Amino acid sequence: MLAGSINANGSGVSPTVAVVLPGGGARGAYEIGALSVLLPALAARGERVSVFCGTSVGAINATTLASLAHLPVAEQVEQALARWRDMRKQDVIARIVGGGGARTLLRLLAHTLGVYRVSLASLLDPTPLAASLDGWTDWRMLSRNVERGIVDSVCVVATSLSSGGPVAFVACREGAPGHVDEGLRYVKTRLRGEHVRASAAIPLLFPAVEVTTPRAARGHYIDGGTRLNSPIKPALHLGAERVIVVGLEPFAAVTPRASTTHEPRIADVAANVINGLLVDQVGNDLRRLAAINSFFAEDATVGTSRAARAYRLARGHKPYRPISYALVAPRRRGDIGRLADVIFERRFGGLRALRDPDYLLMSRVLGGRTRSRGELLSFLMFDNEFTEALIEMAQRDAARWLRRHPGFWCRDAAHDLSVAHLDHGRVQEQETLDEFRSLRRR
Repeated sequence: MLAGSINANGSGVSPTVAVVLPGGGARGAYEIGALSVLLPALAARGERVSVFCGTSVGAINATTLASLAHLPVAEQVEQALARWRDMRKQDVIARIVGGGGARTLLRLLAHTLGVYRVSLASLLDPTPLAASLDGWTDWRMLSRNVERGIVDSVCVVATSLSSGGPVAFVACREGAPGHVDEGLRYVKTRLRGEHVRASAAIPLLFPAVEVTTPRAARGHYIDGGTRLNSPIKPALHLGAERVIVVGLEPFAAVTPRASTTHEPRIADVAANVINGLLVDQVGNDLRRLAAINSFFAEDATVGTSRAARAYRLARGHKPYRPISYALVAPRRRGDIGRLADVIFERRFGGLRALRDPDYLLMSRVLGGRTRSRGELLSFLMFDNEFTEALIEMAQRDAARWLRRHPGFWCRDAAHDLSVAHLDHGRVQEQETLDEFRSLRRR
């Protein structure tokens, strides 16, 4: 891959910058809100993003931004924000109450009876998403931006149903990474809507998506978050030296919740599963990156970690390098879920639910006002008031990062990740295990 990106003024090469965007359904508006502050600040430094990596809704945002990368940053931000502000639920999923619900019931029944060529059952019908993606993302311009070197690479991650492992579909000028790491397979292709829809096919909520190109990777795929929700590692494999990561919950280690006395509802179970798949992995990956920075990475200012270098080279890998990062996430865990619940009650509580019977049905199925209900609604509520509130929250959080980091970038694990005492032995043990797994797959 390219060693770096040409500065906006064309005066030289700067470190390669990647943006990493995880999955989260309607929470994707938060990602664009954060980037609407970070990208102009980055441009003011003479830097720009040239590697775009995303999973699920992060894949939608990553490909959209890559297709806009030829524009001035102000226009990129304006257009990306406009897409989210114009988005409605019917642009993503078909109606549940009415024809859509009847079709879902028929699909479930046909699948149960084994009717040939009936698509796998799912609770929601994402048929509108295919046409919407083609309207949001100019696939031809995305490819052109890659061919012209404006963008180094674009990566979306999905999970193969045949292998059970994550697959990174990559648009790039040069070859995609050839090695397999932790089961992650790289496939070079011209990205299209089917790759992004596959990355966003949340199990049970949406059906698996058949990918037809390239031929070597044909098959059915589901949401990449089931195996790799925060594609930080692909960003590094694609040459990133600095990464911007937008999270949908705080990056600090998760503290156990107090046990509940009531019988678990469907919302409690579903929220726990989705948070585990789409949210908690991001913080884990970042803390591991911080640990590697602290113990293994080579840096000219502090000398070389000789043991780490020898260990990596003996196994055919390049030495670890220090990675600077910019991180934006909500202040407190559950902030987005609480916001969704408040807006839902204001917009659709009581008789106001008649505005959209789908939301009324969701509310009844998920139960009364609980933390779990709000968290689930935050994934599914493609509503303009919720979108605007998410954008504003993200912009405040991004501005807070910039106030704390006038130089934009950070490497200090104790500063932003609540990692005061990193366990060197545990990190080394995990790295050894990963290397062993990698060797076994060769």
